[in-house]
This record gives sequence, C-alpha cells and structure tokens, in this order.
Amino acid sequence: MYLSCVRRNANVRKRFHRKKKKTMMTLFRSLLFSVLIFNLTACATGSLAGDEMIRHAFAFNKGEFDGQAGIDRVQILDYLYGNPDGYAARNPRVYRERGECRQGTSSGGLNTMRSDLKVFYMKWLDKQTGKIHEVTIDLVKKLPKDFSRKHRFFASFKQGQLYVYVVTPERRPKNEAAQGPEAYQWRKNLRIYPEK
Repeated sequence: MYLSCVRRNANVRKRFHRKKKKTMMTLFRSLLFSVLIFNLTACATGSLAGDEMIRHAFAFNKGEFDGQAGIDRVQILDYLYGNPDGYAARNPRVYRERGECRQGTSSGGLNTMRSDLKVFYMKWLDKQTGKIHEVTIDLVKKLPKDFSRKHRFFASFKQGQLYVYVVTPERRPKNEAAQGPEAYQWRKNLRIYPEK
C-alpha cells in the first residue's frame, strides 16, 4: 500500500513537471511571436525605416531682410508647414475664423515626424501691386536628406518676394557669400525658394 502511494505521487510529480515545462514553452513562444509582430508592425509604419520625430526650428516673418519696408509691403493671408492632411504648423483656427492670419511666427522646438514634412505653403498680398501670390514648395524634394534637429527652416520677404532657407549646422566657408537670415549668416544657408 505504501509503495503504491509513492509510485502514484511520483507519477503525479512527473505529470506536473511536464505540464509546467509545456506552459513555459507556450509562454516563451507567445512572447517570441509578440516581439515578431511588434517588429513587423514597426517596419510597416515606418518607425524602423527612417521616419523619426524631428525637433527643429521653424520661423517666418516679414521684415527680416528689409525691416519695416517688408512689413508695410506684404500681408500674409495663409501658411502651412507640414502635412496638409495631418500634422502641420498652420494659421491658427481663431485667426482663420476672424478672416485674419498671423504675420509671423517662430518655434524653436517644433516636433514633426519626417513623413509629415511634405509641403510649405504661403499665400500673401503684395500691397504695392495689389497682387495675391501663392507658393507651394515640395519639402520631400527640397529638404536635405540629413534634415534634423540641428537645422532651421526659415522664410521671409524682400521687396514683396518670398525667400525660403534651410539653415544648416555647418559653418559658412569664408569664400562663400552670406545669404539668408541675418542672425545665421555665419552658418551655411541653403536657399530652396526661389530657385537660383
């Protein structure tokens, strides 16, 4: 009797350890499967394919190049920087509802996904000529491939003409003519509009 109880207990322990081993294997497989699905999803959404968040500076104003004359000559009617169908820096709704537009803005820490940097749109009135101008710039083609938090996106007017620059983190070579915003003429500035 005692011997049969010991054998039965031994069999129960073996079955328990087999079940425990199967449970651990099932748990390990589930975890491995979850990691695999996460990585595939990340690849599909682009987060592992170079679509990272870029914190950078974005600014536009009217008087950078010719001071008060630029402010008096141009009236900005609308702007958009980013993805028209998604996240973008744009004229705030409170201004749009009143039929107005910001006449300048600056953000030293604009957080944007690389995939949202699609267009820069500006609409303005040249008060001197009475003409309304609109410009849409394809940022996918115009921004440098290494555009990052060390860059600044800048737009301003000179005698009614819109100028758009990317301020790079590189120093401007001494033999290269200064261009772009006065505060950053010591850096290499890439003019992306109008094309040279």
